[in-house]
Amino acid sequence: MGKKEVTPIVEEACQTTKFPKQWFKGLAEIGAFGPYIPAEYGGPGLDQISYGLIMQELERGDSGLRSTASVQSSLVMFPIYTYGSEEQKKKYLPKLAAGDIMGCFGLTEPDHGSNPSGMITNIKDKGDHYLLNGAKMWISNSPLLISQLFGQKMKQVIFVV
Repeated sequence: MGKKEVTPIVEEACQTTKFPKQWFKGLAEIGAFGPYIPAEYGGPGLDQISYGLIMQELERGDSGLRSTASVQSSLVMFPIYTYGSEEQKKKYLPKLAAGDIMGCFGLTEPDHGSNPSGMITNIKDKGDHYLLNGAKMWISNSPLLISQLFGQKMKQVIFVV
């Protein structure tokens, strides 16, 4: 998965706002989804330098392609790996690493940009359910969404919807 697979179709993909879904398997095959995630959870178990090199090479082909991989890796898989239960790790990480499901991340808000200290989106525990209130813009990978991760100010938690 590199420049030769990306360059011929990236301009049309950009103009039509359609992400080439065949890229998911290619990204998964080269270990671009969660490169540092251990093999027991579906990742290749590489180090952070390898992760950086993979992202740099993807960026040569297209910045959006790199964003897709880095959001999946750093903003979706990393919080699950670091803070998730063993059950969540086993359930989600292998599917995310294989590109079978995609996550997204929402930070930017209409009135506050990408300033986490100004965020007004919040989550409330209602006992039998959670209530998520707020507005987001430019959510990376949102058209591909299966699960969403929103960084919440409340208690510094990651909330998985």
